[in-house]
Amino acid sequence: MVINQIQPTDASLMEHTYEELKDIKAAILEAVILAVTDSKGIITAVNDRFCEISKYSRAELIGKDHSILNSRLHPEQFFNTMRTTIENGRPWSGEICNLAKDGSIYWVHTTIVPFSNENGTLYQCISIRTDITDQKNTQVIKHYENHDRLTGLPNRRLLAQRLNLLIEKNKVKQLEFAVFLIDINRFRHINDALGHKIGDLYLVEVAKRFQFIEPSGSSFYRLNGDEFVFLLEDMRLLPEMAAKLMGIFEKPFTFNNHEFYSTVSVGISQFPQHGTNLDNLMVNAELAMYVSKSRKGNQFELFKHKLVGKNDHILVLETKLRHALKQNLLELHYQPKMDLKTGKLVGMEALLRWNDEELGQIPPNEFIPFAEECGLISDIGEWVLKKTALQIKEWEKHFLYDLRVAVNISPLHFKEPDFVDKLNAIFEETKVRPEHLEIELTEMSMMDYNKDLINKIQEVKRLGLTVAIDDFGTGYSSLGYLKQFPVDTLKIDRSFIVSITEGESGVAMVAAIIALAQALKLKVVAEGVETKEQIEILKQYNCEYVQGYYFSRPLNVEDITLKIQKSMK
Repeated sequence: MVINQIQPTDASLMEHTYEELKDIKAAILEAVILAVTDSKGIITAVNDRFCEISKYSRAELIGKDHSILNSRLHPEQFFNTMRTTIENGRPWSGEICNLAKDGSIYWVHTTIVPFSNENGTLYQCISIRTDITDQKNTQVIKHYENHDRLTGLPNRRLLAQRLNLLIEKNKVKQLEFAVFLIDINRFRHINDALGHKIGDLYLVEVAKRFQFIEPSGSSFYRLNGDEFVFLLEDMRLLPEMAAKLMGIFEKPFTFNNHEFYSTVSVGISQFPQHGTNLDNLMVNAELAMYVSKSRKGNQFELFKHKLVGKNDHILVLETKLRHALKQNLLELHYQPKMDLKTGKLVGMEALLRWNDEELGQIPPNEFIPFAEECGLISDIGEWVLKKTALQIKEWEKHFLYDLRVAVNISPLHFKEPDFVDKLNAIFEETKVRPEHLEIELTEMSMMDYNKDLINKIQEVKRLGLTVAIDDFGTGYSSLGYLKQFPVDTLKIDRSFIVSITEGESGVAMVAAIIALAQALKLKVVAEGVETKEQIEILKQYNCEYVQGYYFSRPLNVEDITLKIQKSMK
């Protein structure tokens, strides 16, 4: 090593200086990570600190090319610049990510000093490093709090901060700006056809193409899988920027010999014309985006208030429902299920509620069928199942919880091939015992009687859940098949409960359903019980369980929690 080559030339004059140099050498070797390479990059010497951080022994390093430590994180241009600087006789300094022997990576701040002979020919380099791994890890964690890991673009969190700042600033200055919501058309088909790896490469390439429009990339944000946002402060550029966005998707995308074209649908809202807060601007941009999507291909649409009218109620509802689901704006209420003989709480039914800021309370019988039509019902069903499971887990933290919550599942959701796998994944994630949940399927969904349906119900039961037939009595054709279904409970539709006080035929129908359930050893729940008279008739025919406004309306989490606690005393 060069340091070892320092020798005293005159013992009488240099002895003291030499001892000082020895101390300095020892201090340097202890404090820094040091290596020496020849002109070809072959390692000729390292200190103990170098071996310690790289996890290699000195014998494993000496004689090896320095590229043994290459983490492949830096582009080739990074090393080209480094080599050019050193070959020109100038020191190079910068941060490098290296790869240790055990596969871990570490960051070092590095200074490489070149040494040349009398002829000016490079013969060796000394590199002095300091470990900055902890510092870099902190920076990375901080960075990814606000940036998407895949594309590197700012994420939803940073978008919310920037958008709120823009709103406040432009309120004061009375300036306009625009929000572009960019949706990749048919992105799911790219994933399904070419695989998620190609899908990820595609999204990274999309982010790179965005930089052609705005080189810093600071005005583009990734919302989720296939949605991005662009914020434009100079409204004069709106038509130009929209055209540029369309333009970057006119060239094909090529990955691993797969070449394909892609298009986007873009919705644009303006501040303050289309909203004065984050939610309104985003919802209106989304509404405009769905209009552009309906036109197919590369399209953009500027929000217009007339979109919210006449034939566009469905479009508004879909946009708002998607937004509510993404932003966790839906809510669960719980209606108690009571033991008719003892009057005790024995379970409850989770009921979905949606209260929109502009549209108000939207009844489930309006938005659930709509969710089935627009393809959102499975996402909503999974949200309800997971939300219910998490709530059960919360109850278990605070008291000895031993009740079952029933969840309505759409037949479209239930028939999906991966329904049971996703259900099981929810239990694994939330650690909730399956016996605390019951799946409710409407009787009408049982009309499509087949072995696949029976097998699916049996799979659900094998997980530990019970299964109930909801709204029983409304699908007469399934009565003959009832004994074939491996279900546990019948829930008598409220229309029959209403009729039991209106004449003998109503009573006879309910009595027959109760008798049928008891013959098949099924539990019976009467829904929609509202009067004392209904209670007395149901008791007369040995109905086991009831739920309805006579006992309680559906309660929010706080109120049902108090009711559970009260019932346990």
